[in-house]
Amino acid sequence: MPHLSVFATRDALMQAAADRLEAALREGIAARGAACIALSGGSTPEPAYVALAARDLDWPKIRFAMVDERFVASDDDASNEKMLRRALAPALAKGADLLPLFSSGSPADAAKRADAIYAPLHIDAALMGMGDDMHTASWFPGAAGEALSDARSVVAVHAPMATGCADRLTLTQSAIARAGRVFLLISGESKRATLDAALALHAEDAPVVALFSDCERQPEVLWAA
Repeated sequence: MPHLSVFATRDALMQAAADRLEAALREGIAARGAACIALSGGSTPEPAYVALAARDLDWPKIRFAMVDERFVASDDDASNEKMLRRALAPALAKGADLLPLFSSGSPADAAKRADAIYAPLHIDAALMGMGDDMHTASWFPGAAGEALSDARSVVAVHAPMATGCADRLTLTQSAIARAGRVFLLISGESKRATLDAALALHAEDAPVVALFSDCERQPEVLWAA
């Protein structure tokens, strides 16, 4: 089992995630005068982002990157950007920056534009999630090949099994591997069992295990029942 941090309640889990992201931001600012963290979408981590945005940080020195995005406009209810702008509103109002993945045109064109912005980033920490199908980011079983093998930071993927939108933009395994720290945020007994099962499989069938491919730099799993 990887490094697992267990919390008594989901509220404690979210506060702990916010604590770790805050620490990464402070360390980045201290080291380089600026910091960047990559954040996943979905409903699970939103309370952590709300807690983080309420912290007293030097927000103009901070950038938020996105782990992945559905290929939908930023005002669409399925948009991760829309959720992040809502959750991080106090931080953005104080000068933090959010780097979108979506732009108009084709998914491939949008990925090319996003890659030009994301490739130079120094990502201090990445907060990942996991679906019931063992996907993370937009690395889906049977459709994660390019995301797991490409040297670019952002690629477009087509995953018919994905909910909400089959066309996605996602950070690659290469990009996540460059992050200073990686956290995997999950909650519920079923998700813990799913992760245990995934760790016995190959990345083609359980893409989340790609996060654990480097024995020297394992992600910290944050979990509460």
